[in-house]
Formats: sequence, structure tokens, C-alpha cells
Amino acid sequence: METKSDSLALYRMLAAALLLLAVCWLPPVPIDETRYLAVAWNMHWRGDWLVPWLDGMPYADKPPLLFWLIDALWRITGVHAWAARVLEVAIALLTVPLVRRLAGELGADATAASLAAWLWLGSLAFAGYGGAVMFDMLLCVCVLVAWLGGAWIWCGRPRAGAAMLALGLGLGVLAKGPVSLLVAGMPVVLGPLWRGVPSRPVGRRYLAILLGLAGGAVLALAWAVPAAMRGGPDYANAIFLGQTAGRMAASFAHDRSPWWYLPFVPVLLFPWSIGLGRAGPARGQGVPAVDRFALAATVPAFLALSVISGKQAHYLLPLLPALAPAAGVRLASGRWRVVGWRIGLLLLAMPVGAWLALARLAPQVAPGVRLVLLAAAAIGAVLLWRGRRGLDVATAALAVIGVVVLVKGAFLAGYAAHYSVAEASRMIAAAQRSDVPLLMLDRQNGLFTFAGRLTAPIPTAPGPRYVAAWVQAHPDGWVIASGSDYDFASPPLYRQPLLGRRLAIWRAADIARETVAGSEAAGRTQPKVPVGT
Repeated sequence: METKSDSLALYRMLAAALLLLAVCWLPPVPIDETRYLAVAWNMHWRGDWLVPWLDGMPYADKPPLLFWLIDALWRITGVHAWAARVLEVAIALLTVPLVRRLAGELGADATAASLAAWLWLGSLAFAGYGGAVMFDMLLCVCVLVAWLGGAWIWCGRPRAGAAMLALGLGLGVLAKGPVSLLVAGMPVVLGPLWRGVPSRPVGRRYLAILLGLAGGAVLALAWAVPAAMRGGPDYANAIFLGQTAGRMAASFAHDRSPWWYLPFVPVLLFPWSIGLGRAGPARGQGVPAVDRFALAATVPAFLALSVISGKQAHYLLPLLPALAPAAGVRLASGRWRVVGWRIGLLLLAMPVGAWLALARLAPQVAPGVRLVLLAAAAIGAVLLWRGRRGLDVATAALAVIGVVVLVKGAFLAGYAAHYSVAEASRMIAAAQRSDVPLLMLDRQNGLFTFAGRLTAPIPTAPGPRYVAAWVQAHPDGWVIASGSDYDFASPPLYRQPLLGRRLAIWRAADIARETVAGSEAAGRTQPKVPVGT
């Protein structure tokens, strides 16, 4: 029989899902979302599931699992950005029951496991990245599946655990590459440190782990080997060695210091990193396995990710669910409590900060944007007032999701004129259909591909001298630049801001008239710094 608390939990979870679905109307944000949707679009219209493509070349930066899922959904809904966001929301919500199940497998009772799930769902990491067209939530699902397999292995179910581990590791590699083996496999290998030495021989557990690793490798290689044969030697080298070795040794993008991640951990764990406080002595027996698992799953992988040169804040997402069971046990035992006024103060500060940022970055915004920010501030103010009398985790989590979604939506809507490429993409698509010659002055990264539904890449200029010759040879063409370091004296056909830079389109004939001498033209079109990453 369903209890009142079970029904309330279901309603709250449905409310969280509906709140997250609000992000689906947001336009894709350059450069990651536009690039990944471009790859998925190329897969869709080509009908090629084996080798992803971008800008006329095989795309080796990411494996194909997310692109497969988006393409499969598009075959049902049609090609829409909102469909990809709905998929990402579903993927994010799938992590919630997995966190709850993991907590239970680690020895937490039902109350602690439920609290762990709400803590994860109400974190800034979840609320901020849930619905974003990126790979990290999908990797979270794969990592949690692998961790569950490892828990089964060390709890005496080696066969089922090996199968689950193989599924998590294999799909993890297909989701984001070999880095998933590090994140997912580390606590599984360190099982005796958090589970204790089992009564049966440890060798049987490690044999199951080896079988799981072998099964995951078979699953990943089932795609990688034929894809390498189809994509050619350069693509094969990239997916098997080049990308992983390059990111570890000297990343071609996002190369940052080993300490760069440290301030992002408490930020991604907001509001709990400041909204949980000590309450008193524990009631009942502690669960040390959850603490040791949290350490085994986060510390070694965090140190390894810090050594790898390429860094982005969202790379930490797959580590964070391991912390939720330990926090859930502390809340359930009474050692910790939710400090509601702190969470309310933080949620009040978020829309205020977004308002101030928009006032500086995009002063001319629709009144509705400010109304949305006022609604978010009202939620924070209510929590600030109510939190003095106590606050339960689920209510706080729903408030976090609501405020983050409102602030994120309002900010991106208010800033849309500075990043949306929809209008430029429509112009470029119409020109391409009319056989107007096009030339891109900097890296494309699929910027216009999805929004314009382009089926042919835009040629890229190899250098300034090429531009001068090209505009003379194609006076009816267009020259496109998405970096602020390119400029011409002629007024552009189209211009807009683009994330602090400038997107512009010129008629080639206009540029040709101002290129009096080759050296003079080269001086005007030579970028002062490299453009694109």
C-alpha cells in the first residue's frame, strides 16, 4: 500500500522533472552545445551511425553514444533542439534513482538513501547541468551503473556485478572515452578499502572485476574497431590514442594548472556546501562504508583529473554523486541538519547577481526577463524567512532547482542576442542553397550547422593571402568571421555580438574593392591572436 510519504515523494519528484523541463526552450549555447548538435545533425542526415562528422571531417573529440541517442529521438520527434534537451533532462533524472540504489547497496537505510537522492538532485551541479546538451550527465549514469556493479561484486554477487560493471564501463567509454575507466573503475578496484576484506577469497572478486573490464572493452571495441576502419588512420589514431594522450600531457584546449579545480568543488556542491550544519550526536549506528566509498571514488580520481592538463568544471560531475550517500547518512542519523536560512540567502543572491550581470552585459532586455528574476528572488526570500524554523531536504532541493532554472533561463534569454546564431545561420543556409560561395575566416566548430541545418561544410581560409585571392575570384561570395580580431573597412552585410566577440558577414565584392595591394590586405585581415579553441 502506498503511504502518504511515498505519495509526497512522488509528487515532489514530478515537480522536479517539470521544473527541469523548463530549460528545453532555451536556444543552444555556443560553442559546446552548437557543436554537439551539429555532430548529431550530421549523423542524422547522413544516416551514418558509425563515424561522427563535423565540418566535413570525422569528429574524434567525443565518442558517439550521446549522438546515437539524440539521433534516435529525432527520428521520433523530428529534428529539434528541445528534443535533445528533453533527452538530457531524462538522463539527469535517471541518475537520481541510481544514487538512491547505490546508497542502499553501501548499507544506508531507506531514509538515508532517499535523502542522498534529494541531496544530489538539489545540488547546483545537477540543477545547472541537467538539460544541457553535454556528455557529463550521461557519463554520470554510466559511472553510477559501474559503481553499482562494483558494490555487487564486493557484496557477494560477482556474476551480476561483473555484468553490471561491464555495462557501465563499456557505455562510459562510448559516452566520453577512456576517462570513464578512471572515474568508474577506481572505487571498484579499491573495494577492500571501503567494503572490508570479504570472507571468501579476494581473488574471486578481482576476477569478476577483470571480467567486467573485459566485457566493457568488448562493448566499446564493437564500435571503435569498425569506426577506425571506416574513418581512416588519423581518425583511428585519435580515438585510440591521440585524444587521451594529448589531453593528459599537453591539452590542446582548456590547459590549466593542477590547482584549478579546487574552488569549483564547493561551487558545484552548492547549496549543501554551506547549507548543511552540525546538529548533534548521531542517533543509531553509523555506516562507515559510505564514507570510505566516497573517499575511494573521489580523491584518487580528483587527483588524476587535476594532473591531466585539460580541465573544465563540468568534468567533475561524475565524481560528485559519490558524496551524496555519506551526507544522506549524516542527515538521517541527526549528525547534520539543513540550515535553511543559509540556502535561502544563497538562492536570493543568485537572481540578484544575474540581474547585475545582465545590467552590465545586456542592458536592453525584455521586462519578462526581470519578472522571472524577481520570481526567483521571491523563492529565495521565502526560504530565507521560512528557513529559520527548519527546512527539509526535499523542499530545499525543489527550491534550488526552481531558482537555478529560472535564473539560468532568464539570463540566457536576456543574453540571447549576444550568443544565438539562429538569424545568421538562416542567412548562411539560404545562401548555401542558392550556391553563393562562402568562406569562413576562423574555425567553424559547427557553429551554424545545426541552426541552419547545413549539409555541406563552409570552406575555411588557410591564411590572409588566401582571403585576398578568394574575394577577387568570388565577387558574389560571402566572407564570415566569428572572431573580433578580423575586420574590414567595408560595412558588413550582417553583424551581431557573439559571447564578447563579434560575428559578421561581408560581401566578397566589398572586400575586394578595398584590397588595393596584397600586403595591405594581409595586414588588415591578419588576426592579432589565434582565434578559436
